[in-house]
Amino acid sequence: MSIETNTPDLLELELGIPRFILWFVMLPVLPVTLIGLANLIGGEFLIALVLLVGLNGAFIAGYIALSERTRLRLDAGTGLASITRTSRLGTRRRDYPLEALDSAELDRSHTSQEDRSTSKVVLVFRDTRPATRVALSRWSVSGDGPALMANGINAWLRRHFGDETITPRRQHPD
Repeated sequence: MSIETNTPDLLELELGIPRFILWFVMLPVLPVTLIGLANLIGGEFLIALVLLVGLNGAFIAGYIALSERTRLRLDAGTGLASITRTSRLGTRRRDYPLEALDSAELDRSHTSQEDRSTSKVVLVFRDTRPATRVALSRWSVSGDGPALMANGINAWLRRHFGDETITPRRQHPD
């Protein structure tokens, strides 16, 4: 999680698991492949199939799922809040009107067995009915990273839309 650009007219941030962690997910593939090939040469086809296809397939699927990176771009010039998700399977982009973006909140989850909580950043568009909540990532993490991201987004929204509230709502005539 990192803030790439933070100017009065543009906020860009990127969320993703660090690349070195993704390499740790792929480390077991080489030894599992070698053991699977040894079993294949030795005539143990079922064990080789389980190792080569099943176990390596699980590692590769995990790598693909965890490699997704999300880029949030709040651009006052275009009036858009853009969320671009990039993974090994392709790129998807969704644009929302910036004026409809209310705030960034944390979606917290607690484990009952441990006194730990994890959270992820959710963008809230309350001008829609019902309120639209868009998660910036598919996974929750522990630590203060998500809170720092949400605070950074909310601070940018306050600077851009003024300090009257945290929400960038239009003034209604009385």
